Amino acid sequence: MTRTLIVLAVLLCAGLVIRSRWQAWTLRRAQTAAAAAGLREQVLSRRMLPPRPDGDPTVVRGVVMDWSLGSGVATLIAIDDGTVSLYLNPGGGVIGAGTHPAVARAAAAFRQEGLRVRHAFIETSSFSAPGPDSMAFYILTDAATLKSGVVAADQIGKTGDPLGPLGAAAQALLTEVRRAK
Repeated sequence: MTRTLIVLAVLLCAGLVIRSRWQAWTLRRAQTAAAAAGLREQVLSRRMLPPRPDGDPTVVRGVVMDWSLGSGVATLIAIDDGTVSLYLNPGGGVIGAGTHPAVARAAAAFRQEGLRVRHAFIETSSFSAPGPDSMAFYILTDAATLKSGVVAADQIGKTGDPLGPLGAAAQALLTEVRRAK
């Protein structure tokens, strides 16, 4: 009888510890997801863009890729001031990767490709995440945020896809960010 009570007491204590840690982990994950979503919103609304000295509102300042990953979204950002970040929602990511030379080169290629396909984008003020198994691209200028249509992730890069080279440049940048991490 005493042994049973001891076992029950140990199990109860273990359950309380596990529950407490689970709640703390859940709270941290929610806070991290909110932070990533907030950073994404600031970038897409252009509040994070530093002012340009020449003041040309039509210059491409940055290119962003949103990629649905099933349970969340990866947002890859390349800004003309050298900022390169990867926000993972529901949590995590890499901030400040643009200081690495290989990342900076891949980011420049991503922005250049965005400039090349800019004509295929339309102005938007809605930044909803792409649905399952899909991607969307954004181009940032001082005057507006431009958005591509949503593209099925398995279709990007197929023959004739005008956004294929932009998707390939984004993947090359992701590779360099992961290597630099």
